[in-house]
Amino acid sequence: MIVATPEKMRQYDDHAIRKWGIPSAVLMENAGRSTYRLLKEEYLKGRRRVAIFCGHGNNGGDGFVVARYALRDGIDTEVFLLADPLNLKGDALLNMDLYRSLGGRILPIGDDPGRAAAGLKECDLIVDAIFGTGLAKEVRGAQKAVIEEMNASGKPIIAIDIPSGLDGERGIPLGVAVKATHTYTYGSPKVGQLLYPGVTYRGKLTVVDIGLPPSAHEESPADASLVDGAMLRGFLRGRPPEAHKGMFGHLVVIAGSIGKTGAAVMASTAALKIGAGLVTLVCPASLNPIVAGKLVEAMTYPVDDGNRGFLTQASYEGVREFASDKDVVVLGPGLGKSEETMALVRKLYVELDKPFVIDADGINAFVGHLDLLKDKGGKTLLTPHPGEFGRLVAMGAKEINVDRLNVGRAFALDHKVSLVLKGAPTITFSERGEAFFNPTGNPALSKGGTGDVLTGFIGGLASQGYEMRDGALLAVYLHGYIADTWALEHTDMDLMAQDLISGLGDALRDVRNGTDRVYVEVSL
Repeated sequence: MIVATPEKMRQYDDHAIRKWGIPSAVLMENAGRSTYRLLKEEYLKGRRRVAIFCGHGNNGGDGFVVARYALRDGIDTEVFLLADPLNLKGDALLNMDLYRSLGGRILPIGDDPGRAAAGLKECDLIVDAIFGTGLAKEVRGAQKAVIEEMNASGKPIIAIDIPSGLDGERGIPLGVAVKATHTYTYGSPKVGQLLYPGVTYRGKLTVVDIGLPPSAHEESPADASLVDGAMLRGFLRGRPPEAHKGMFGHLVVIAGSIGKTGAAVMASTAALKIGAGLVTLVCPASLNPIVAGKLVEAMTYPVDDGNRGFLTQASYEGVREFASDKDVVVLGPGLGKSEETMALVRKLYVELDKPFVIDADGINAFVGHLDLLKDKGGKTLLTPHPGEFGRLVAMGAKEINVDRLNVGRAFALDHKVSLVLKGAPTITFSERGEAFFNPTGNPALSKGGTGDVLTGFIGGLASQGYEMRDGALLAVYLHGYIADTWALEHTDMDLMAQDLISGLGDALRDVRNGTDRVYVEVSL
């Protein structure tokens, strides 16, 4: 599913009007009519009074179309206009006049937000059509006061295209924003509706087809995509009946240090669970009795650590020799941050001509050494959380989260790596700059060890021959989906990282069978 910035959607609209000759009034009619049909099916049963709040632009015009269809169906409908009626023009003016010609009531708010109080008190449903995706300044005055009253009303709010006041690109409220129960957005989800805090303002999200031609996307490629089960089923592989372990790769997990053996064990176990043929954990020799006692199916390969509990320069030859004929390397979980270990990580990365999945302390090794990442020809994937990523690019985690899409894409392109930028939401970037929003996951994942499991999932898929991008998309989706299923059956507090491993089978079955949850609805 394509994800677009407001500017990209304007380009798509322009393409439909300019290249295909679709009148803008037709697009507005399609949008308003489809929105009314959907909200009627879901929200108007037993509700007979609707208050529709319109601005002077195209978003307000969409609202007038909704008002006209509600009036036609005998719904007690009143439009509260947060603009001077004389300032409406074009398609918005046309639809205001059509609504009024049917006897529709319009109450201009002017500078007195109190004029909306009675309507908010008496209605059953609120429709928000004040501002669209083009809003670029803070909401003030009467418009701000009305939005605050709408939010405080306790009534369900349907947002047309985007909650008024929400920045469609950054997902932040511009001073104030409508907190919608349900947003019907047009053509594609907007970037700001998938970022936090925008997700909390949009409510349930449904994408409405308004008749934009597919060729618009060819002329102007999408800003990003939204991962869903249908996408994953496009590359999720089956297994031939004659399969054997040699067909699914041998993954090397280089991980673990004193006090952090659990990270190494979970990453290794997760890789096996998701289907790697063979997994060997390369670990400090002094810790081998601990990890070998915890692992049953995965193998261990202890290397010299001078009895120090972490990998050192003395470990290099043993690691290099063992990994030289294996398929994929996972590097980082629980390695620790000693200078010797960090130097070893960089040396192994440069010397081993292998695909690498790098996480945690493995990522920290490249702080100040980013030039090394460019030498792998797109065979590397990093899985940082915002703090780790911030250290790499000398930015704070808050700065990263404000501009996740652009910062992540630039890094992937500049360093020719794939990137899983973890967080809410997790965004995966290919080395070509493609960006993919993941819809799954919840606060249950806010616990140590869950990232190690994700790294194992990705490495296990890479060892089976999945492209880094595809393996990451599948692993991230499944990882969050397991947590979502857990939270529905338990809570978002009691999930343990190992529960992600035990829950993988059910999640894989759901994706394979097409019975996984629908996170963003599409209405045709």
